[in-house]
Amino acid sequence: MDIDNLMKIELSDCIIIVNTENGDVIEVDKRLFNDKKALNKELIKNNFYEKLLYSMKFSKDSFKTVYISLHISSKCNMNCKYCFMNDRKYNNLSFEDSKKFIDMIIDEYPNAGKYIVDPTGSGEPLLELDNLCKIGEYCKQKSDDLKREVLPMIVTNGLLLTEKVVKRLRESGVLFGVSLDGDKKTNDIYRYDYLGNGTYKRVISNVKKIKDRSLMGVALTITDKNMDLVKNLKHLIKYFPTVSMKPVRVIDSNIGINESNIDKLKNSYTELYEFLLKQTTKGNLEYLSAILNGDDYFGKFLLRSILCIKVTTRCDAGVGRFSLAPDGLIYACPGAIDISELVIGSLEKGIEKEKRDFLWNTLVNRNKCQDCYAKFVCGGECFVNAYYSTKSITEKDDVMCELKRHLFKLSLAFNHYLKQMECYSVVIRGCVEKTKRFDEEKEVTNFLKRNPNVSFNDIKYHKAYIDRK
Repeated sequence: MDIDNLMKIELSDCIIIVNTENGDVIEVDKRLFNDKKALNKELIKNNFYEKLLYSMKFSKDSFKTVYISLHISSKCNMNCKYCFMNDRKYNNLSFEDSKKFIDMIIDEYPNAGKYIVDPTGSGEPLLELDNLCKIGEYCKQKSDDLKREVLPMIVTNGLLLTEKVVKRLRESGVLFGVSLDGDKKTNDIYRYDYLGNGTYKRVISNVKKIKDRSLMGVALTITDKNMDLVKNLKHLIKYFPTVSMKPVRVIDSNIGINESNIDKLKNSYTELYEFLLKQTTKGNLEYLSAILNGDDYFGKFLLRSILCIKVTTRCDAGVGRFSLAPDGLIYACPGAIDISELVIGSLEKGIEKEKRDFLWNTLVNRNKCQDCYAKFVCGGECFVNAYYSTKSITEKDDVMCELKRHLFKLSLAFNHYLKQMECYSVVIRGCVEKTKRFDEEKEVTNFLKRNPNVSFNDIKYHKAYIDRK
C-alpha cells in the first residue's frame, strides 16, 4: 500500500494514520511522518500492513448474545411525527405466541451465553402491561431452566410509567428506559399525543417519582429540530445516568438528516466532542460515562476507538437478532417491520436459511464500503436506514456515511487525548465492563452447573454468595 494513500488525521502534536484495508490505527510524530522511509519502517515494525483475517462464514455460535424482539403492542398513546408506523392495524401478539417465539429462537441458538428479549414492539408496551409482565415472568422461568440469563428489556414513552407500573415491571424483572427528545421545547415539537398536546411534562413528572434510576437510560431521537447535542446531554443527564442519542430513521426526509442539515449536525457533534474532552480532562467522567454506557450513536465510535475494537458487520439483524410481528412474520429487527425485503421467516415455518444467509453475506461483504477508512469501526449501513433512504437494503445513505466518517475522526482524536489523562485507566475499565454487560457470566453459569438446585434468579444479583461457596 502506498503511504500517500493512507488516511491521515493531523492533530496538534501528532498525525493519526488509518489503514483502510485492515482498520489498523497508529499515531506518529510529525517529524517521522515527513520521513517516508523511516515512517514505512515504523509501520512495518508495528505490523501495520498485515491483512486482517476474519471468517466470512456464518456460524450461530459466533453470537454470544441473541436478541428476541416481540411486537406485543401495535397501539400507541402518542402520535410522534417521525414514527415509522404509518398504518396501525391494532394487532397484538398473544402471550402464547410470544412464548413460542422465545422458545424457537433459543432452540435455534442453543449455545448463546445470554438472550435479550425486547417486547417494545411497534407501539407502547405499557398498554399491554399484563402481557408484558407475563413475558417478564416467563423470562425468569427460562433463565432458571437454561441456567443462563434471558433478560427482558423495553423502551417506553413514559406516559404510563406510574409508581405502580414501575413496581410491577421490577417485580417481573423487566428493565426499562424512556424515550425523550430533549427539554420541553424540543421534545414537544414532534412527540405529542393524539390531541396534539406535548408530552414532556407528563413524562418527566413520572420519571422524577422513580427513586432508583441507576439502571434507567433515555433514548433521544435526533431530528432537524434538536441538533444541539451538548444541550440535550446537559439536560437529560439531570434525570438519567445513561443517555443515547441517535439520528432518526424516517421516510420524511425533511425531519431526518439530509444534505441541507448534515453540516449543522457534524458541527454539533464536533461541539459534543469538545465538551466531552473538556469535561473528561477536568476529571468529570459523568458525561462521558452517560454516552458510553448505553447505545449512543457517537458512543459506539468512542468505545471502539478507545478499546481498538474492529467490527466486520454493521449489526446482527436477521442473523443474531429477530423480531416477531403480530401477523406471525419474522423480521430482521424491530425497525424492519413492514419492509418485505427484511422478512426472514414466520412463526409457523421458522427462520428461512436462504434469507438469513443473504443478509449475512450482505453484512459481511459490505460491497459499498470497500474503500471507506471508517468501515472497521462503522461496520456498514443499517438495512432499515438504507431502505428508507434508497429503497434498497443493499445500498447506503451517502449523507449518513459522511456523518459516520466524521464521528470516526472525532473518536480517534478523543482517544489520543484521553491517553494523556490521569483518568485513562478508569475509562478503559469502564469500557471493558460495558462490552461484557451482555455476555454470559461464566462464574454464575459454572456455579449453577455445580449446584443444580440453586435458582438462576436467586443467584443473579448475589455474586458474593458464589465467592463464599
